[in-house]
Amino acid sequence: MIDKLNKLDLNLNRLEELDKNKFSSNNFKDINQQLEEIVSQILSSINIDSEKTLSTDEQVFLENILSKIEKLETKILPKANLLNSFSQSIT
Repeated sequence: MIDKLNKLDLNLNRLEELDKNKFSSNNFKDINQQLEEIVSQILSSINIDSEKTLSTDEQVFLENILSKIEKLETKILPKANLLNSFSQSIT
């Protein structure tokens, strides 16, 4: 589980870097796809191990990741909506 959480965290860091640099929808889509796959794997793992409780380290790690996701969402979602709106107006 920690490996999967580490992969998730690394991709969130990539997303954070993307936000700091010039926004690229192609890079955003690639990172987002990787995030979706990792989250799917984590959810699948949780469903399989529904009896297993998370260790303290896993809980802290997960809380940090959730906090990072919330911060990224507030920064990136307006950009994504603007980009989506702009691309719809062109077509």
